[in-house]
This record gives sequence, C-alpha cells and structure tokens, in this order.
Amino acid sequence: LIQKQFKDRKVDIVIDYEHQTLADIQAPAGGWIKELHKGEDAILAKVEWTARAAGYLKNKEYRYLSPVVLVRKRDKKATAIHSVALTNTPAIDGMFALVNALKTEDISERGNIMDLKELAKILGLPESATEEEIKKAAGDAARAAEKLKDMEDRQPEGKEVVANSTILSMLDLKPDAKTEDVAASIMALKAGGANLQAELNALKERMQEKDAEEEVQKALKAGKITAAQTEWAKEYAIKDLKGFKGFIDKAPIVVPQGRLDLKDAPETSGCDEVDIEILKNMGVGMDDVKNYGEED
Repeated sequence: LIQKQFKDRKVDIVIDYEHQTLADIQAPAGGWIKELHKGEDAILAKVEWTARAAGYLKNKEYRYLSPVVLVRKRDKKATAIHSVALTNTPAIDGMFALVNALKTEDISERGNIMDLKELAKILGLPESATEEEIKKAAGDAARAAEKLKDMEDRQPEGKEVVANSTILSMLDLKPDAKTEDVAASIMALKAGGANLQAELNALKERMQEKDAEEEVQKALKAGKITAAQTEWAKEYAIKDLKGFKGFIDKAPIVVPQGRLDLKDAPETSGCDEVDIEILKNMGVGMDDVKNYGEED
C-alpha cells in the first residue's frame, strides 16, 4: 500500500530535521526520498541528500531516521509515509543507525503514527473526511506549495513583482516596472478620463445653446414672442427645450404678421399709409411733405 501510494502521488517524500514538517514552522529539507522498495523486513528507500544533511551524517551529528506513517483506522494497516525525520531520539526501539554510504537507507515501516483525523484537521478538512479526500487535499497542498516555490524561483532577485504582465502591457510599461510607475500610469488615465468628461460636458452645453437659439428664432419669426422676450426664451429653452417647444406650440401670436417694415417703406417723413392717402386727396405731393413736413 505504501509503495502504491508513493507511485500514484508522484511526489518525493521529504526528510526533515526533528519532524519540523509537522509543526507550524519553517521546515527545510535534509533530503528527498526518490524511490521506495519493499525489503524482506523493511522498506528500502533511495535518498537524495542535501549537502547540509550529508555533512551531519558524515560527522555523525545525526544518526537515525524517524518516519511518520499514516495508518488506516479500520484495519490498522499502514497506507502511506507522510514524512521522515533525521533525529537522534527515534521513537522505535532498536532503530539501527544510518550508514555513511549515503546511497540506500532502510526506513522502518513502523514509527510515529498520525491519525487520519489529525491529518484532516491540518489540511482544513472535517473529521468525517474520507481517506481519498485527505489524499487529494494533501496532493493539492503539495502542488500549491511547489507552484509557489517555482514562482519565487523565477522572480528576479531583489526585484518586487508589482503587477502581472497583462496589466503592464495595457499600461505600456516594462516587465520590471516599479510600483510608482504603475501608479503614475493609472493616475494619468484617471486624469484623462476627467478631462474627457469635461470636454463632453462643454460640447453638450454648446449643443443645448445651439438648439435653444434655433427654437427661439423660430418663435420670433412665428410672432409667438417679442424681441424683448428673447433672453428669457433662450434661458427657458436651454433649461427645458421640450417644455419651451410645448409653450410655443400653445402660445398665441403676439406680434402681427405682415406689418409694414419701415426699412422697405418709401420715405414718408413718418407718414403712414392713411396719412399718405389723405395728403393725396388734398393735392399734397410727397415732395411737399419732404420739403415742409420736417417742421413741427
């Protein structure tokens, strides 16, 4: 079961120091179990040691391994190895010391046993979680940690990632742009938006004034308002063009149409049509009016 779980999961088993992986602290690896093989009375493992751990073993500063084995509750069978620790106080009586060849080491199938409920709690699962759910959660956590580590490894040393590549491209900035560069670009866009809104508002006002002026001129030509009402009518039309149109449609004609325009009338020294007709009947011509009509 242990060997099958290891092959199915396809994740190297960590060898830490003093079971630090089980505690909520930084837990550097001392080595990684790359292969597992079933021996006659033990599980054999091929280990890739770190230089630091190899030094500890060479100097005999660490001598024993202590595995953390997951046990199935219903039949008490070991199903997986969670992790292995370098330690000098193994929980297993008679645990043999590691040899210094640093190639293949024996790992006892017995050891510290972690209840599945305890592991479920660590993974944030309910106590009722099944073995498959726990395995899946453990695998997801391992992959997430590996992905995070990979992202950290790709990040340039000493440089802070302030935005993803898509945002930087949209802002026309370089991949290594600083926080202040991104902030400045965003503020410039916001300012540009405010200026554009101001221009749109100004254009809207000009269009309103133009439409209002046209309607006022139509009203003047139709005789619906007098020249003295022009400014009032314009303000009304700008404020409520629809309302002004409705008012003009219902308003009576206050300036008669077709009345004589003095600019087009013959020079009569202020005489209207009636005066001219009376003068004609009296035998007084327009020349006489021009010559003598200026005096009061």
